[in-house]
Amino acid sequence: MSENNGAPGIRTGDVSGTVVIGNNNTVSILEGTPPDPVKRPSISQLPRSAADPLIGRERDVQALQDVVKKRQLVQVWGASGVGKSALLRHLACSMARGPEGTTNPDGSAYIEAGGRTADDIAQAIFDIAFDAPNFKPSWEVLKEHLKTLRLRIYLDDAALDDKELRRLFDMAERSTFVFTSQQRCAVDGVHAIQLKGLAASAAVELVAALLSRELRPDEVPIVGALCAKVAGNPLRLRRIALSASTDKGRLPGIAELPELLPALLNKLQPQERDLLCLLGSLSGAELAPRHLNDLLERTDAAALADGLVRHGLLLASETGYSCPPDVAECVLDMRRTEFPADRLCRTLTAWVEARDTTADDVAVHFQALDVAVLRAERSGHAQLGSALARAASPKLALSRQFDAWGSLLGVGWAAARSAGATEDEEFFLHEARTRRKALGRGAMTAALALEAGVLFRELTVLHAQSAAQPAAGAASTAALPHSVTSAHGAAHSAASTHAAAHTAAAPHSAAATVPGHTAVTHGATRPVVDLSSQAAQPHVAAHGAGTHSAAAPTPPRIDLSGAHSSVAHPTHAATTTASATSTGHSVTAAAGAAGAKGGMSALAVACTIGIAAVLGVGAIVNANDQPNPSPAAGASSVSTPDLSDDTVPDDDTVPDEATSPSVDPVCATVLPELSSQSATFNTDAARASTAIDSYNSAMNSYNSGATSTPPSDSMFLSETGSVVSDMEDVETTLREADAQAQDSAVSSDLNDMLAATQDIKSQYESFGGGQEGSEIDTTSETSDFNSALSSLQTDCGA
Repeated sequence: MSENNGAPGIRTGDVSGTVVIGNNNTVSILEGTPPDPVKRPSISQLPRSAADPLIGRERDVQALQDVVKKRQLVQVWGASGVGKSALLRHLACSMARGPEGTTNPDGSAYIEAGGRTADDIAQAIFDIAFDAPNFKPSWEVLKEHLKTLRLRIYLDDAALDDKELRRLFDMAERSTFVFTSQQRCAVDGVHAIQLKGLAASAAVELVAALLSRELRPDEVPIVGALCAKVAGNPLRLRRIALSASTDKGRLPGIAELPELLPALLNKLQPQERDLLCLLGSLSGAELAPRHLNDLLERTDAAALADGLVRHGLLLASETGYSCPPDVAECVLDMRRTEFPADRLCRTLTAWVEARDTTADDVAVHFQALDVAVLRAERSGHAQLGSALARAASPKLALSRQFDAWGSLLGVGWAAARSAGATEDEEFFLHEARTRRKALGRGAMTAALALEAGVLFRELTVLHAQSAAQPAAGAASTAALPHSVTSAHGAAHSAASTHAAAHTAAAPHSAAATVPGHTAVTHGATRPVVDLSSQAAQPHVAAHGAGTHSAAAPTPPRIDLSGAHSSVAHPTHAATTTASATSTGHSVTAAAGAAGAKGGMSALAVACTIGIAAVLGVGAIVNANDQPNPSPAAGASSVSTPDLSDDTVPDDDTVPDEATSPSVDPVCATVLPELSSQSATFNTDAARASTAIDSYNSAMNSYNSGATSTPPSDSMFLSETGSVVSDMEDVETTLREADAQAQDSAVSSDLNDMLAATQDIKSQYESFGGGQEGSEIDTTSETSDFNSALSSLQTDCGA
């Protein structure tokens, strides 16, 4: 063995290329040669057999098996709780590996894809199929290896957009993909099968099995009617059975369905409600039994959770439990509080730091870590959130799930900045740069992108979003007099309706007694001006709605170190509607932004100006355990990012001034000034969105009858006024720069940006005008601004 020169866990003589090592809880880079991945002779990663047999799905199973044998790309799609995950697990276990000569001779791989990006899913496939410990291949090298595979790959809850799915399929072009999601896929070549609810006969069988008795003749038609009312949804049928078991065997009537869930929760044991409150506070993220025991100070949390899963109140995956969004909304409304964020952070930090906690363990629960850090910052415990992210960072890097790692670095940096922890800020900056280098993108640092880190505060709408989602889809929910229509298609929430669970006949649902106020759609994306060097390309859209498709969306994957340069991502527009309480009219605002995850709003991290680099061959990831984090070794001394830190390539190959192309002198001042002003605009736009979300929550309470006084709209009107002021500053900067510009191309770029700025400002001003039906849709203006900025950067040689 060669000497490691003091770097624990690394033999410097037998590797080359990019090597990532751990040192005092930081991740650093060496140079070396990558290993030669070896395909495993037997590839078989299958889910555990389900505890309960599938009921009423015999035809679905047979039809799906027939299709999978003939088609290479197969999707099972349908509503939350309809049984897609259970069907996929059954299929994966029942369809044996094909022998040599069949379409999938290499074996099978089952992957829970909820919340993962295409990059992280591809890395997971690579890790299952190849023996290459701790190796992180570049995208190109990854594709070279995956295209040799002939696997049958099962992806549960692959909530990626069509472009990302196509990209993933192309990576492993000889493998068969069978995946589930809530929305039908439009990718060419995909055979989409919609999974619908159970038939009445199957519903009778399911309810009888849950009650552990045969149904009486008079009960059979009641179950049939209830089945029709809930569209045969197995999750809701389980709750109906639970209601009967807790009510002396009496089945609920159809009129009782709207209030069934709160009634069930009231009948649970206190420890069961505690468990639901804990998981309901995580926006759909899951926790393992060990976490539940530690957080609830119990030893039987898994048994409690299994009982709640059986009755449709929790969801179970291969690695833990999560809470359906409607249950989360109901239990948190009853408790009027969430599980303490400080306790959550301390417990998860202790778990992360435990020696028996592996990198893969941390990667499985990355969504819970993100939520915990975000909640800590929101609740005044930002330092605890920063400490959790810092403790988890090295192990998440070792998992090779680099997009999950980037997301954690982003929320960790935001928490550190909120806490005023300069040392932690520098740590996250250092790790973000290290991640980019490991991906072969060392010439584009993340420093300036962090200037827009306050955008992470937008994620405080997570809980509100998880509470609003079930209301929009519940059949029993009464619609408001006015509805909110999404401007950006089925990928996001369609219409916002009354969140309270009242029947149509209930007094509060009558239009005559509820004023015509409309709440803001929680799933709306936020306006973001993107000062990226790749501004002409749409930004990363983070997808996934939690570990299970029925779970609430988890935190958007905001990656402060940037997306892979080889990826093109979609951009969406969204609609946000607010009503002025004095008149009852609605104001609609639609703003261009990065794509959202499963209907969740997601903000692009703005202000990255750099030089794109070719992806490298990959990275070997290794780290040593250090119980006490210390200052980042070699971390940047920059606590407040500046433009100069991002315009210098990491390899120090700075062009000689004498040979550099001539650029307009105005570029030296206008780009930094626009970067600063853009960050301010994004900050205030996020605050305005948060204010609208708060107004929306209060309006929902008013509409539901929970409060008697309509909320004031003064806060969000004030915040939108700040955005107008920001646009005026940008306008002034552009006018002054244009007056000094010497290059006609630069002048043209500045004028194009000015026109877009004026349009954005004008539309934001409509919020304060009290004009009924006024609409804000900055989608095209934001696109024009970014396009002109990209041209300006080119003309300025940036």
